[in-house]
Amino acid sequence: MNYVGGLARHSFYIDRQIRNAGEWPKPAGISLAGKTVALVGYGDIGRSTATRLLAAEMILNVYDPAFSSEPTDTLRSKTWPEGLEEADFLVFTCPLVPATHHMFNDDILPLLKPGVRVVNVGRGPVIKESALIDALERGIVHSAALDVFEVEPLPVDSPLRAYPFNIFGSHNASNTRDAVRRVSLLAIERMFAFLGLEG
Repeated sequence: MNYVGGLARHSFYIDRQIRNAGEWPKPAGISLAGKTVALVGYGDIGRSTATRLLAAEMILNVYDPAFSSEPTDTLRSKTWPEGLEEADFLVFTCPLVPATHHMFNDDILPLLKPGVRVVNVGRGPVIKESALIDALERGIVHSAALDVFEVEPLPVDSPLRAYPFNIFGSHNASNTRDAVRRVSLLAIERMFAFLGLEG
């Protein structure tokens, strides 16, 4: 969620300009309420993301073959790539499987709403980076928040670095002390259950 907010309000860009350049920028952002998100993937991460986006009063088009729900005003099931022209944000939380490899590619660029903001917290090769760079260059994509890349770490000479509103991460969002402890305890509980050592 902080990537969506960061792209909407340019908060990471503002921080960099104040911290590194001594500037005091005031770029105009966009509000989240009423904006449409194309949410690709509705597993644990997708559902957690959806909860936060819905709290921000956003409209979600969910792309996941396992997702089924009665459509509401704010949550609708879609088949890729229908409805992409509605999306103000395109958020990938899906795993990398043959069907998701390069889902974001040159073929979908004409379907996108001009100025869409792209987030990938799933797997790098879900996005064909050359297509994303082309979309950024042509203004089809306003900016991107990428926590994963086709090549990691992100090469120093990557053209993605040239776009000041882009946000980069190192696929580290779940690496908290609390999360590691919870996962470790869950693994121990399941191991004990498998061995019949529940107590």
